[in-house]
Amino acid sequence: MPGKRWSCLSKGSVGILYNAVLLVAIYHYSAHAAAAAEEEDAELRSYIEASAARSGRSALEIIYPFDKSVFPPEICPPRIRWKDTSGVAQRWLLSFHFDGAGGALHFLSTEAEWRPAVTDWETIKRRSMERWTRLRIVGLAGDAVPEACSAGEVEIKSSEDPVGAPLMYREVNLPFFDAVRDTTKIVWRYGPIDCERPPVVLENLPVCGNCHSFSSDGKRFGMDVDFGSDKGSYAIADLEDEVNLDTGHLISWSKYQREHPMVTGGLLPSMSPDGRYVAATMWDRAVFLFTEDIAFSQLFFPATGILGIYDSVTGQICPLPGADDPRLVQSNPVWTPDGGGIVFARTDAYKPEYNVEEDDYPITLPEELCEVFLTGEKEFKFNLYRIPFNGSKGGTPEAIAGASHNGMSNYFPKFSPDGKWMVFCKAENFMLLMPDSELWIMPAAGGEPRRMECNTDRMNSWHSFSPNGKWMVFSSKVFSDYTQMMLTHLEEDGTSSPPVVLEHMTRPDRAANIPEFVNASVDSLRHIIPAFLSEM
Repeated sequence: MPGKRWSCLSKGSVGILYNAVLLVAIYHYSAHAAAAAEEEDAELRSYIEASAARSGRSALEIIYPFDKSVFPPEICPPRIRWKDTSGVAQRWLLSFHFDGAGGALHFLSTEAEWRPAVTDWETIKRRSMERWTRLRIVGLAGDAVPEACSAGEVEIKSSEDPVGAPLMYREVNLPFFDAVRDTTKIVWRYGPIDCERPPVVLENLPVCGNCHSFSSDGKRFGMDVDFGSDKGSYAIADLEDEVNLDTGHLISWSKYQREHPMVTGGLLPSMSPDGRYVAATMWDRAVFLFTEDIAFSQLFFPATGILGIYDSVTGQICPLPGADDPRLVQSNPVWTPDGGGIVFARTDAYKPEYNVEEDDYPITLPEELCEVFLTGEKEFKFNLYRIPFNGSKGGTPEAIAGASHNGMSNYFPKFSPDGKWMVFCKAENFMLLMPDSELWIMPAAGGEPRRMECNTDRMNSWHSFSPNGKWMVFSSKVFSDYTQMMLTHLEEDGTSSPPVVLEHMTRPDRAANIPEFVNASVDSLRHIIPAFLSEM
C-alpha cells in the first residue's frame, strides 16, 4: 500500500521527498505567477500606451493635491482625488514622472480617488525630494482595447525640511450650538503630523475650554477654561507628561479690581515667549450668535474690551497702558518673538444701551442687539496696532501700515519664530470664522503686505508657525464644512506653497480648530487632568 511505503521511509528520506514535492509546487506556482504577472504587465502597458496616445485630452481635474504642492518628509500617504467629466472613464492610470534617473511609476485605480501604499509613498517622496515631479492621471474607457478619454496633471515635490514638532488642536462637533450645549464631546489632540490621528490628551470636559498657547521653548502652556460660573478663568502650567490642573493653576481675569470687580471673559489670551506673562482681553463683551449654516454656525467677535496682563511671578493683573481705552475694543494680543512688544486688533467699541448695570452685563451682548451684524446693517472692521510691552508699562500704540485702516478687518497676527515675518488674516468684516478670510504676509519690521499663495477658496484662518519656521499650519473649509488643518511650506522670501491637507489627523465629522505648533517632543504631553472640576 502507498501508505505503508510512505511510512517505511526514513526521516531523512521523508525530508528529501517533501522538498522535492515542494520544489515542483513552487515551480508550477512560479510559472503561473510569472504568466499572470506578464499578463498584468501587458495590461498595464496597454493602459500606458493608450494614455500616451491621446495625452492632450482634458475633462479631468485633479482636486488634490494642488499644483505645486510641497510635502514634508514625515507626512503619511495622501488621498489623491480627481473629477472626471468625460462620462465614459472606467479606470484611471496614475503616473509619477520624476526628474532625473529612473522611469515613471504607474498605478491603476477603478475609483476617482487613490491613496498610495506606505512603501510606494516613501519611494515617491524619496524620488521627488526637492525635485518637481509630474503626477498625470489619465481616464481610460473600453475593455479589450483601452482608449484615453480624459487627462489632467499637477506638479508636486517633497521637501528636505522636516516639520519637526507636534501640534495641539481641538476637535469640535458642529454646529457650534451642539458643541456649546454639550462640551464633553470636544477633545484636544496632541501629536506629530505623521501620526494617524494623534492621541487625545483632554476629553469629557463639562465646562468650556478654549484658546491654548505655549511659551516659545514649549515648557509652559496656558489654556482658557471656565471654572464654575467664572468665564474669565485661565489655567497655566508647566508642560509635562501628565498635567494635573488643580485650582492652584487657575487665575481669573474677572478678579482684577478697579472700582468694582467686573465679569470678564478673558478672550483670546496669549502667553509671552518666556512664559512669564499672559495677555488677554479684559472687561470684554462679545457679539455671539448661532446661525443655521453648519459650516459657519456662529458669529463671534469682541465688541468691547481692553488688554490686561497677568504676571505669573508677582501674581498681579493690570491693564496695559496704551491699550486700555474703554472707548475702543482692544483684543487678540500676540507677542513679538522677543517679548518686547504686542500686536493687537483694535477698533471703536460697540456699546449699545440696554437696561442692565454695566458690571452686571453678561459677557455676550443680547441677541437682539447683535442682529444688525447678521443683516449687514452694521460693519465691524479691526485694525492691527503695535505697542511696546515695556515691563507691563505699555506705551503709545501705532497702527501697522498695510494691516490697518484699509477698508478690511485685520486680525490674528502671528510672527515667524525668527521675527522676520508677520502673517495676519484679512476679511471684509468681523474676526473669527469668516468665509472670506485670507492670509497675508508682510515683513515684521514694516513693508507691503502680500496675499499668501497658500490661500484656499474658503476660509483661511488661525495659523501657527513650526518652531523651525519652515512650515505654517492653518485652518480651512475648502474641502469640507468641518474645518481641516492645512500645511504650507515657507521659503526665505516669504512665498508659500499651495497647502497639503492634514486630513488624517481629524475625524471627518469633527472640525479641527486652534492648531498650535509646540516646541517640544511628541511625548512631552500625554494627558491633561482637569482636577479643578472636583473643587467647583
